[in-house]
Amino acid sequence: MTERDEALRDGNRQPPGIRAQVAEQFARYRAESKRGSRFDECGRPTETYYDELVDGRGRVRSMWSELSADFVDQGTGGISRIDHRVRRQIEDDGVTYTEVGLGDDTATPRPWRLDPIPLLVSADDWTRLETGLVQRSLVLDEVLTDVYGPRRLLSSGLLPPQVVFGSTGYVRAAHGIMIPGTHQLFLHACDISRWSDGRFRVLADWAQAPSGAGYALADRRVVAEAIPEAFEHAGPRPLTPFARAMRLMLEEAAPELADGAEPVVVVLSPGSHSETAFDQAYLAQMLGFPLVESADLVVRDGALWMRSLGSLERVDVVLRRVDAEFSDPLDLRPDSRLGVVGLVEVLRRGAVTVVNTLGSGLLESPALSAFLPRIARSILGEDLQLDGTPAYWGGDDTERAHLVSHVGDLVIRSAVDGSTIFGPSLAAAERDELAARIEAEQWKWVGQEPAEFSVAPAVEDEAGIAPVPVGMRLFSLARRGGYTAMSGGLGQQRMRLEPTRSVIKVAAKDIWVRAAPATAPAVGAEAPHEERLRRAVPVVEAISSPRVLNDLFWMGRYSERAESVVRLLAATHDVYQDYRYRPWLDGAEALPILMRALSVTTGTVAPESVLPSARAAALVRVHSPIEATTPGPAVDPESAAAPVGSPEPAAARPSPAPTRDPDASAAEVSARDDGDSGAAESDTDDADTESPWERAGTSALARALRTTGTTAERGAEPVAAGEPPIARTRQTQGQFTHRAMDSSGEGGATRRAVAGASAEGFHYLAALTGNRELPGSLSHAVDRYGAAARAVRDQLSGDTWMIVGAVDRALAEFRSANSEQENALSAVHSLTLAALLSLSGIGAESLVRDTGWYVTDIGKRVERGLALTSLFNSALTQAKSAEVERVVAEAVLAATESAVSYRRRHRGSAHVAALAGLLLFDPGNPRSLVYQLDRLEADFQALPGGSGASRSQRLLADAQRMLRRVDPADLEQTDDDGVRTELVELLEGVHLRLRKLSESFETTKLAAPASIQPLWGNTRMVG
Repeated sequence: MTERDEALRDGNRQPPGIRAQVAEQFARYRAESKRGSRFDECGRPTETYYDELVDGRGRVRSMWSELSADFVDQGTGGISRIDHRVRRQIEDDGVTYTEVGLGDDTATPRPWRLDPIPLLVSADDWTRLETGLVQRSLVLDEVLTDVYGPRRLLSSGLLPPQVVFGSTGYVRAAHGIMIPGTHQLFLHACDISRWSDGRFRVLADWAQAPSGAGYALADRRVVAEAIPEAFEHAGPRPLTPFARAMRLMLEEAAPELADGAEPVVVVLSPGSHSETAFDQAYLAQMLGFPLVESADLVVRDGALWMRSLGSLERVDVVLRRVDAEFSDPLDLRPDSRLGVVGLVEVLRRGAVTVVNTLGSGLLESPALSAFLPRIARSILGEDLQLDGTPAYWGGDDTERAHLVSHVGDLVIRSAVDGSTIFGPSLAAAERDELAARIEAEQWKWVGQEPAEFSVAPAVEDEAGIAPVPVGMRLFSLARRGGYTAMSGGLGQQRMRLEPTRSVIKVAAKDIWVRAAPATAPAVGAEAPHEERLRRAVPVVEAISSPRVLNDLFWMGRYSERAESVVRLLAATHDVYQDYRYRPWLDGAEALPILMRALSVTTGTVAPESVLPSARAAALVRVHSPIEATTPGPAVDPESAAAPVGSPEPAAARPSPAPTRDPDASAAEVSARDDGDSGAAESDTDDADTESPWERAGTSALARALRTTGTTAERGAEPVAAGEPPIARTRQTQGQFTHRAMDSSGEGGATRRAVAGASAEGFHYLAALTGNRELPGSLSHAVDRYGAAARAVRDQLSGDTWMIVGAVDRALAEFRSANSEQENALSAVHSLTLAALLSLSGIGAESLVRDTGWYVTDIGKRVERGLALTSLFNSALTQAKSAEVERVVAEAVLAATESAVSYRRRHRGSAHVAALAGLLLFDPGNPRSLVYQLDRLEADFQALPGGSGASRSQRLLADAQRMLRRVDPADLEQTDDDGVRTELVELLEGVHLRLRKLSESFETTKLAAPASIQPLWGNTRMVG
């Protein structure tokens, strides 16, 4: 610790400005705390309130005084810097949350909101919380065991049958299903708050599929890295032992029928579009178990199996994050697409363990909490140490009378499905109507006193700290000797919707338990002797289901697509800058050629004014690597909203189907399987008269031009105020014109316009960089990469998210800035390329060469081959003047990262044969076409069952033979129109085979199973 830190901690040598800020912050905090904290959940005034920071006399509590210099004594500037570091770390770690149910089917994950100031818990408070939580877990475990077993609580009258059988959480099909071990409740979570009397009370129990443990672990990592000095000084109890204990107990939960001594554990998720998808994936990553979805699992021969590439692997334990009713479409909810057909039957046979067990959602019933005190006294012979919120059940006459008479003061919950009504927010007529319903339905309703919350310091924008209502979610885990609690949990920061009301959670807080390890029970790093595994823990191969592999395949494609696009954008922008103000220089005609290459390789449509003449463009046939190489059903180019360019989200993606290229003839579409191809297939349709941008997808034209604010017939037009930032740039009618000197260098000035060196050209480059909605653009590829990566988060290195976050920030800043500035365009290209190279480095140097890695590399090599053949075909197959050819060649070499190697070999001379030798035929150049084909051959051979006889491998061998049959010198030959026909034929042939190879690989090896079909009748749920 520095001298300044020590002085600040002592509080005696703070700079005067900081001291004034701190004094002002404390004064404002105390005033706001007194004014706005004396209210409960429904806005009713309470007698007093509890402040976690200061006591009743306004003095800082002892546990906070030690950390005041780290947080509250920082002043507004210091607090703001801490908050910025935490937010940046959240982005770097990719911690997200998806709000669902808001009417937006395309909801995207948003950065997780974590307040940087932790919620402190003293040693004494934690002892009470831990003891009460463990006791409550034991009581609920007894209830769960009894309800689905002997039902003594029901027969003795301790628990009314209506509370059990009337709840949607009760699963009739789960009766008699017992998981191995001494406890049926595996994981339990409690929402807890401190009330005005200083006591903790339970607000809700979570036992269906408790969420938040992954967020708690991620929050701790973020805070520890963002504010390490404060974390080291406080020394809170660690959370990782809880994760180690959970892993151990999941392995111990394997059924006795499990084969041998190698339990296979999976985490079952509803998908990457789930509200808490990050929580599920991060917990699976911390546990080291594969994250699976329903498409990854299948029931065969009375057991549960995990799909792998060409095989099945038996599953022994499932950590369930799918609600019970959706877990099995056969025995439970028939319209579910999240479950596994036959799972309940496998559970009955004892062939698999599912935790939490089916039916555990019953423990979340609000009516059950009213009976827990007397159940605890009956079973344990002691009172509950953690009281619940005072509740009144409508099935009891006395309690119903209180409920009805105070319906306007209570929180009313349904004992059937848990739906909530806030009594104080009802009008008089609504209260009377609700009271009548309660009198009529009685047992179906429960009234609870509105919850109270203590207040704690939190960051409030740029104003420093402010008092906010807080609660916490704590977790307990079943072990052989009882239950153990996570030493901390997920703090909950709430917000007042109105000046006197606080009902919604808006941010998380890390919970720091200030307990000495020697004086507080803890989860040890190693399990006690009696809980040690009796068998060796196996090395389990990472999951390689078709769903996971498909996402990894498209991660490879999108990462390479983004890199190839940004390289070509940067190279084209360099040429654009050379000729924008100096169009008289030789080689200016290279710019529209490169613009056309961008249009073709990205599958987008550029304004005609930036392209070569239609006649020159129509002389060669070019194909986009993006246009028809993505999963999904075939798209009608006349009706599609955009050119085919990206896969659907993993959770909703249909089985891949071949996409017909609108340029391909019937003979091309049915590429031969026998591998005896000879020369490339020729085109036999009438599309030869179309220009490349016309074939790129007519529907993309409107989208591209809306983004750039131009039309093909006219120059730039005004853009509506609601358009994206990239479209709100200064528009200039028509092209820029420049005054140029004549050949003598004197006198008469002439005007000369270069296609592409215009406002339209710049806007096209900007759109291809920043427009997220334009398939083929850099931003679109980055977004799709992120979506695919989130679907397989548990498979990836944590560094991946730091890089993805950096790319997202760079592109977001470009979109929000004045994108007319060319330096901003160059800067975002450089930053994005650097980040993409880092991603490539992680894949090359940090990932294990397993099935997933080879599939990712296949995607990468396919995409690089398609991009290279498309670029070569659109830029170099038409003979041009020597200077134009030189400029185009240099741009192509820059876009393929081969400029240095070419100069060393050929001293800068530009010859197509030499370019082809390096970029097409050189097996030692990692950017060459033959290198991509050789890597594809090795990757296919490394896959399980790689025999060389698959259709994909036959198409690959066909492409390799085409390259071997060509002499690079022959590629210089041109026909009467200046077209290098041999080169065109080679490039089109290889390009077509790569596309068909990709389609074949997806539809065979990576195809997900067909959607679950209803076995009978209508699947619509009634009631």
